[in-house]
Amino acid sequence: MPTVKTIQLPGPIRVAVVIEQGRIKPVWFEQTDRLSRERIFIKEVCSLWDHMEGAAKVISFAVWDGANKYVLALNTKAFTWTLEVAEIC
Repeated sequence: MPTVKTIQLPGPIRVAVVIEQGRIKPVWFEQTDRLSRERIFIKEVCSLWDHMEGAAKVISFAVWDGANKYVLALNTKAFTWTLEVAEIC
């Protein structure tokens, strides 16, 4: 059975979302510290989960752009996003 390893990418990111029926759905994201600022459009949200980090609820989205898998995580207290790239080993 393959294992999944994630690598957190440094730097700030910007995420565009749609809020539909009280649910957040990411649409695209970009790393804002890169000169190209290439937008990566999300084709599918594969899974969604949340957990607590101290007093902050973190909502994570496993997403796919058609070629790569990523994990976008929203810290709902600080209202910041983190980005991880998923590698299947």
